[in-house]
Amino acid sequence: MDILPIPPPRSLTVFCSPSAAGEPVIELIAGLALGGPLTILDGGNCFPAYRLLRAVRTRTTNLPAVMQRVFVRRAFTCHQMLAMLEGTSSLPQPTILLNLLSTFYDEQIPEHETCRLLESCLRQVERLAQNAPVLVTVTPPLTPERAFLVERLSARAGQLFVLELPASPVLQPSLF
Repeated sequence: MDILPIPPPRSLTVFCSPSAAGEPVIELIAGLALGGPLTILDGGNCFPAYRLLRAVRTRTTNLPAVMQRVFVRRAFTCHQMLAMLEGTSSLPQPTILLNLLSTFYDEQIPEHETCRLLESCLRQVERLAQNAPVLVTVTPPLTPERAFLVERLSARAGQLFVLELPASPVLQPSLF
């Protein structure tokens, strides 16, 4: 998969990959930014501004006008993520949630609190998806105990894309 398809209107698309802001996501963001306003909500502090600038620059010479249409907000905890989602207006423009679950992987937050916050966040995501497409990127959790978070999010998605790294070949170490 070289590029993600543009999410359909009024939909929730989930993209799970080892990198929440990899090249497929950057190319999609660049394409959406060329078409109009775009909201990016960053949950993993992974918004790659310079890579986005390079991708947009290859498509247009009017870089400042395109980049002024990209609105970026960040959350550093799952509580901030909920507050950010609640404070985001449901506009008729695409929304990208980069690494939504990153803050929920914090093992210092009890599981019951994580579940409560995630459900509230998912309701807000569905609210945003009523007016425009929403793409949520996620990375797999570091511990298997938090894998249920990806499953809960994926169950709500209209479309799900999973990008896995190819298995590295087993190499016989040289003896000398």
